[in-house]
Amino acid sequence: MTDLGLRFVRRPGPGGRAANLAAFGATAVVALLVTFLIAGSLGLSQRSERIGWRSGDKADPATAIGTMKLDDDQRVDGHRLTVLELATLKPNELAPPPGLDHTPKAGEVFVSPEVAKHWSSLSKEYGVDKPTGVISDKGLSSPEEFIVIRGVETIPADEHPQYVSSWHEKVWDSRMLGLLIAVAFGITLVLFPILSLVGQAAGVAAKRREHRLAALRLAGATRTQVLWLSAIEQAVLGLAGAVVGLVGYTVLSPLIARIPLGGGRWYVGDITVRWWTVLVVLAAVPVLSVISALIGLGRVSITPLGVVRGQTRKGLSVLRLGLLVIGPVILAYYGMQAAVLPLLIGVGFAALAVRVIGPWAVQLVGKAMAKAANGPVMLLAGRRLVDDPKGAFRPVAALVLSGFVTGFISVFMPPGKDDPSFDDMRIGVALLLSLVFLTVAASTAAGAVGTALDQAAPARALRRSGVPLSVIERAARLAAVVPVVGVGLPVVGFGALCGLALSGGKVMTDGSSGVLLLLGQVVAGLVLVTLAGTAGAPVLRKASAN
Repeated sequence: MTDLGLRFVRRPGPGGRAANLAAFGATAVVALLVTFLIAGSLGLSQRSERIGWRSGDKADPATAIGTMKLDDDQRVDGHRLTVLELATLKPNELAPPPGLDHTPKAGEVFVSPEVAKHWSSLSKEYGVDKPTGVISDKGLSSPEEFIVIRGVETIPADEHPQYVSSWHEKVWDSRMLGLLIAVAFGITLVLFPILSLVGQAAGVAAKRREHRLAALRLAGATRTQVLWLSAIEQAVLGLAGAVVGLVGYTVLSPLIARIPLGGGRWYVGDITVRWWTVLVVLAAVPVLSVISALIGLGRVSITPLGVVRGQTRKGLSVLRLGLLVIGPVILAYYGMQAAVLPLLIGVGFAALAVRVIGPWAVQLVGKAMAKAANGPVMLLAGRRLVDDPKGAFRPVAALVLSGFVTGFISVFMPPGKDDPSFDDMRIGVALLLSLVFLTVAASTAAGAVGTALDQAAPARALRRSGVPLSVIERAARLAAVVPVVGVGLPVVGFGALCGLALSGGKVMTDGSSGVLLLLGQVVAGLVLVTLAGTAGAPVLRKASAN
């Protein structure tokens, strides 16, 4: 079975090459996104390690070796400038602060490379023509950081100095910690679209295998052999996609490092992939792909005759609706002041509810379309949604989940204030939406191919019975758009409801930016589905020709 699985990968048969390419491309995008999220989180940790000592305030004043006072409200040539005054209280032989060759004495001034370029406008203020030294990258958060570290005799008690016992305190920088919490929320929000993309990548190839594997079962292959054969095929595609995703991330690292998050662009070394990250991605992406493929083939392994006969699946239970209340209740109960973990759980439950209830909603819409149909196009589209709601929802699952993300974020769009934290929030929102959009685009593209191949057999039968190809294609396009409109729009509202539950009913977005974001989500969704339908039409036409 292993040899046969490898042979099927090399020679996938009619339509199989398109399915494998779609699955491979979607898996590569998944690997790239997972690598980016892991590397970005580790990069924040590294940045914090270099500058966390500036936030140290745990020492006893009686035993502290020094005091500090931080001022980040100054400006130099239009750039925000951080000034750190540092006073040594007692002689010591401890290592100097990170990035400095010695601990600053009173009157000495160390500056970042960017401040050194603008020193001519600061020399009079600090009373020195030339800085004592330039801070190396070991003591900076970003290559673009504007910071001055000045040695002083003492810092008055009424200025509330920070007491430190070492210049190498293992303390999280407050700004980096806030970004890490935001990243945790971002990962939770984008997790389900990514998992949907994994499922879509596996489902595209798995659907193509369904009848072939059913035939093998009817010919005497055991359930274990069929599942192993499918696992081998999907594992090869998943591993190849993971490798390409890792290579793609490595190539894009210099561009990713230019994202001005946390006060400036990143050092490339901060977001460089570590060896264990490579192992995690190379193992996790293929394993998730295989699991998704095997779940999708459960019907083949148990009832191959049902596949061959095109047997309709059982209807979905309305009890799924109960999941909708769990997430909002958790978010409303804990509120904005709660610990991070309960809020992440609440958001996760809400997104999971959307993913689980989506097929049921598609089935409900399909029944309404079939009953109200006044022509063959709407009837065919409605029956397609009713017969296979999971298959109809899968191609647009990531797009629908992106509506939940957009609705949730629309309540918390940061105002346009000149504050570092608000700058990070604006960039973070843009970055999160970019990741979601990339996920949605890849999932929709793969879904277009998968849906076309999935509908090849019914379309072939309809064409042989005399149904015009134009009717079949219009029905396919309608079946793709209806779940986006009929399910996606309510999900956008559900996302906003979850955001309001978390905020206590307060809309924290200033102006019309939240409304514009929602409108942009609707337009982008319809455009993507339209493009996917256009791309899938030639595949359906070719696959149903014979």
